[in-house]
Amino acid sequence: MSQVEKGRLPNKAGNWLLVPLVSSSMLLAPAVWAEEGTEEKTPPASITLPEQAIVGMQTEAPTVSVGTKVPLRLKEVPQTINVIGQERIQKQNLYTLEDALGKVGGVTVQRIDASRLSFFSRGFDITSLQLDGTPTTMDNRIFLSPDLTMYDRVEVLKGPSGSLTGAGGSGGSINLVRKRPQADAAVSAEISAGSWDAYRGMVDVTGPLTESGNIRGRLVLSENKTAFPYDGSGKRETNQAYGIVDIDLTPDTVWTIGASNQNTDIRGAQRSLPAFRYTNAAGEAAMSLPDVSRKNFYGANWNRDYFWSTSVFTEIEHQLGGEWKTKLSVRHADNNYDLTQAYARNGGGIDPADNLVSMNSIMFDYREKQDEVDLYADGPFSLFGREHKLLVGTNYSRSEFSSNGGYFSSFLGDVDLYDPQPNFGYPEFPDADRLPTNVANTRSKAVYGNMRISLADPLTLVLGGRVTWLDMHRSQHQPAAGSPSEKASQSESQKFTPFYGLIYELNDNYSLYANYAEVFNPQPVSNLDINNSIIEPIEGEQHELGIKGEFLDGAVNASLAAFQIEEENRAIPDMNDPNSRAVVAGGKARTRGYEMEVSGQMTPDWFLTANFTHTYKRYDSPNEQLQTYLPKNMLRVWTLYKLPGELEKWSVQGGVSVVSETYNKLHVPGIGMEGTKLQQSGYALYDAGVGYQINEHLSADLLGTNLANKKYYQRINTFQDGNIFGDPRAVSLTLRAKF
Repeated sequence: MSQVEKGRLPNKAGNWLLVPLVSSSMLLAPAVWAEEGTEEKTPPASITLPEQAIVGMQTEAPTVSVGTKVPLRLKEVPQTINVIGQERIQKQNLYTLEDALGKVGGVTVQRIDASRLSFFSRGFDITSLQLDGTPTTMDNRIFLSPDLTMYDRVEVLKGPSGSLTGAGGSGGSINLVRKRPQADAAVSAEISAGSWDAYRGMVDVTGPLTESGNIRGRLVLSENKTAFPYDGSGKRETNQAYGIVDIDLTPDTVWTIGASNQNTDIRGAQRSLPAFRYTNAAGEAAMSLPDVSRKNFYGANWNRDYFWSTSVFTEIEHQLGGEWKTKLSVRHADNNYDLTQAYARNGGGIDPADNLVSMNSIMFDYREKQDEVDLYADGPFSLFGREHKLLVGTNYSRSEFSSNGGYFSSFLGDVDLYDPQPNFGYPEFPDADRLPTNVANTRSKAVYGNMRISLADPLTLVLGGRVTWLDMHRSQHQPAAGSPSEKASQSESQKFTPFYGLIYELNDNYSLYANYAEVFNPQPVSNLDINNSIIEPIEGEQHELGIKGEFLDGAVNASLAAFQIEEENRAIPDMNDPNSRAVVAGGKARTRGYEMEVSGQMTPDWFLTANFTHTYKRYDSPNEQLQTYLPKNMLRVWTLYKLPGELEKWSVQGGVSVVSETYNKLHVPGIGMEGTKLQQSGYALYDAGVGYQINEHLSADLLGTNLANKKYYQRINTFQDGNIFGDPRAVSLTLRAKF
C-alpha cells in the first residue's frame, strides 16, 4: 500500500491520525470512514493541521448508493441512511453483519437461535437485502449473519425502500458493498485472539494482474474460531474465501467476475430458554424471565448447525457518453443450512414449583437457490434550461426454497433449570423420506425508475416508482400422516410502489427534506388462511420530515427527523379456525418516532458519533400479539481519540449503548394470558479499547465489550421458548499489518 493511506493524515513523526469520513442521515448517521476504493476528503480549513504536505485527500463529500443505486452525497438523499465503513469495522472488530448493525443507532438485532437473526428498525423488520445495490432474498429461516471480510462497508436505509428494491418490510434495507480490486498492489493481514478461545485470521491481497493494469484482482481469505460462553464443548468455526477480477474491455467498459464461499460449522449450540409462568399473589397470570447462570447449557453435546453458501456473480459497466452509463449485474447463489438440536421448550412455561425444563428435538435441512439479474442506465438530461437526472432499470429474481424436517413433540426428557445436563442420547429421527417437506418458489419481475428534477437552485423533487409482477407458490407434504400434498399460491400483477421526496437547501450547511414511501411486502408462504391460501400482502406507507446539517466541509454532520409508518394486512389468528392454525390479513400497526444525531471528525484527533432514537409502536388489532420487545428509547455513543504529544502513537476509544425497558405482551386466549407481559428493565452496555501504532505498517488494538458484564436478554419472546441471553464480557487483542 502507498505511503499515503486512505482516510489518514501523516503527522510530523510519520504516524497516522485517523480521519473518518462522516455520514449524514436523516436521523442517524454513523460515520462513513475513508477506505480503499473511495475518495478522500479535504480537511476543513478551520482546523490547524501538522506542517506537512497533505497528499491525495478527498475533494468531495462521501457518497452512498443504498436506495439510489448510483453514488449520491448523503445530503442529496431525502431518506435516513447510515454507513459503517472499513475503518470502523476494524477498530470495533465488527466481523459479522450482526456486529455491525448492533452499532447502528435505532437498529435492534435479535437472534432467533444460535445461528439465525432478525433485524428491526422503526418498529418493523428489515427484510430487504442488497449486494452492490442489487436486491436479493433475506429469508431468516436460512439467513446466517455473513462474515464482513469480503465487504468494504455496510449501508442501511431506514424505512420503506420498495421503489428500487421491490418487495420488502417497513423497517428498511441493507446494502453490502463488496471490496473491489485496486490499481496499486497492496497486502493487509490481521490476527486476533480473545475471550472464549476466540481466534481469527485474515489476509487481503489486491493489485494489477497485467503490466498495463487493465486486469486487476483481489483475493480475501479469513478464518474464525470461537467457543461459547457456557458449559460444554460447543464451538463455532467460520471460513470465507472471496475473489474478484476487473477487466477493462475498452476504455469505457469494465467487466467484473467474482465468487465467494462461506462455511460455518456450529457444534454444541444453545437455542433459547422458556420463561416462568405462574399465578401471582393477586391471583393473576404472570410471567418472568429466568435469572440463571449464563454458563448453563440447555442442549445436547450432539447439537450441530452447519451452513455453507456459494455465490458467483458478474457485472458489465459501460460509459455511454454524455455522463450516461449502463450496468448489468447477474448473480447466482446456493445457500444450505442443516440443523440438529436438542432445545428447551415448555408448552406451559416453567413451573416454579419444580423448575423443570423440557428438552425437545428438532431436525431440518434447508436449501435455497437464488438468481438475480439487474439492468439499469442513468445520467443527466436538460429540460427548461435546467439539468436533471434520470435512472431507469429492470430486474428479475428467482428464489427456490425447500425444507425437510420438523419439530418433534416427543421430548427427550426434563432437566433442572439450575443444573442442566447435556448428556442426552442421539434420538432416532425419521428417515428423510418420512419427514415433512415444504417447497416455496418465488418469481419477481419489475421495471423501476428514479428522477431528480431541479425545480430551482435550492429545490429538488425526487420521483421514484417500481412496477412489480410477483408469483409465489408453496407446497407441503407430510408423508408420515399419509395426507395429500397441500398447495397454495399468490400472484401480484403490475403492483406499483411509489416514492416521492423533496429537498430544500436552506444554505450551504442546512437542508430540509420530506418523503412519502409506500410499503409492499408479500406474506411468508407459511401465513395461510383457513382455505390454505397465502393471505394478502402487507401494505402501508411512511411520511417523514427532517433537517440535515453539514459542517467543516462535511467533516461533521448533524440530523433530526420525525417519521410515521402505518401497516395493514398483518397476519393475525383466525378465530373461526377450530385447529388454531389459520391466519387472516387483518392486523394494523403504526409507529411514530424521531431520531437525532451528531457525527463526525470534531478535530484531527477526535471522532464522535452520538445518536438518540425514540420509536412508539401501536397495534389496532385485538388479536395481534404486541411485539414491544423493541425498545422505545435507544442511545448509542461511540468515540475515538488520538492522544497528543509524546503519546501520539496511542489512541483510545469508548462506547455505550443504552436501551429502555422491553417487553412482549401476549394474547393467548383460553389460558388466562390475555395482555400478560414478559419484560425486562432497561440496561446499558459499555465498550472500550486502546490502540497503538507500532510503526508505519503495523498496529495493535485491545478491545473490551460489555465491560460491566451486564446480564441481559438480547431477545424476549414468550413463556414457551425463544428467550436468549446477550453476550457476556469479552476482551480481544488484534494485530494488523498493511503494505
